[in-house]
Amino acid sequence: MYRRALVRIPDGVSSSMRKNVSPVLYFERGDGPFFFDVDGNRYIDYTLAWGPLIVGNNHPAINEAVSRQLARGYTFGAQHGLEIALAERMTSVLPGVEQVLFCNTGSEAVQGALRLARARTKRDKIVKFEGHYHGWMNNVLVSYKPSPDQLGTPSPTCGGQPQHEYADTLVAPWNDLQALEDLFRENPGEIACVLTEPLLANSGCCMPEEGYLQGIIDLCRAHGAVSVFDEVITGFRVALGGARAFFGVLPDLSVYAKAMAGGFTMAAIGGSAEMFDVLRNRETMHAGTYNGSPVNLAAALATLGILGAEGVYDRMHAYGDTLKQHLADEARRNGILLAASGPGPVFSLHFGLEQAPRNYTGTLSLDKALYEKFRVAMLQEGILLLPDGRWYIGATHTPETLELTMEAAGKAMKQLIS
Repeated sequence: MYRRALVRIPDGVSSSMRKNVSPVLYFERGDGPFFFDVDGNRYIDYTLAWGPLIVGNNHPAINEAVSRQLARGYTFGAQHGLEIALAERMTSVLPGVEQVLFCNTGSEAVQGALRLARARTKRDKIVKFEGHYHGWMNNVLVSYKPSPDQLGTPSPTCGGQPQHEYADTLVAPWNDLQALEDLFRENPGEIACVLTEPLLANSGCCMPEEGYLQGIIDLCRAHGAVSVFDEVITGFRVALGGARAFFGVLPDLSVYAKAMAGGFTMAAIGGSAEMFDVLRNRETMHAGTYNGSPVNLAAALATLGILGAEGVYDRMHAYGDTLKQHLADEARRNGILLAASGPGPVFSLHFGLEQAPRNYTGTLSLDKALYEKFRVAMLQEGILLLPDGRWYIGATHTPETLELTMEAAGKAMKQLIS
């Protein structure tokens, strides 16, 4: 199948993030926490399709909601009741979010939030942090995976990124309030917003240090800028209320995607009502043919209903925390240096480190080759993992899948020293 794909699809894959994952697998179906490939092999899945499948595949509540909507209409390009229902549901569970704006992908939602911030402040410059990923657009795909000699300077991530398209993007190291304060001082009255992952999930699941997230919000308010939290990963994953609830902070705007629609294409921007005044007074615009597509909104409403059941997040956190501890214990028993970071529903493994990294710079000394060897060994044991060390835990993982995974991890760790 891969040979066939190479003939008609550049690199044989539909996302560059997938092209370095070997062996190349083709999947036929998914069911709950399992993936099945075209050769009939079953895998316990910890990729969750890079995050969206928080309630697994083939969930009856989502199937029923989507099937019901399909019979009523695919899309309208106009208003419908599901928009109101989902907006009401989101604002009821997301602290400080009074209104939401729908779109289709995390990349789109980030751009929408930046536009709102720039229209509101009448400023152009934005701040992002090294190692943070905010989508593939040229203005934010900056210093995503910089080399050591690129640290401290805005740098493109790939070809086709003209410098003028990220000329207004400033970068700083994360978990360093002084560095952010320095940027505000060096660019007085010019910074529209600060954009951050509240948990650095895309580069090692680095946790924010005590007071850091609130410090970002406070600096933004002091300098007239907008604080924007990219919750594409953390939204509806670390808690029903996302990072706002989990960390107890209230940024001006938050961006949601991935887990919110259980595998369907869905994203949103949420914040206080005043953040959207620039739309109401026609200072800017937000458009998209598929914004608020009813099939995807039906899936999102069903997903949030499943996640809102009692004990769901407690179980995901407990599962992930138990698994992290087991992995650390197995590594220690085999004389392997391993640190883990992040909360139970999304965490990262760091082979070659004694302590969890505090920002992207701390991930540069990882033993990536050893993790890759571990990933392939786990694959041979029927455990499907992402190539970057990140693990996603979903609501359909069970005590049985946990037991099987821990058994497989013990075997894989032994292979690393053989």
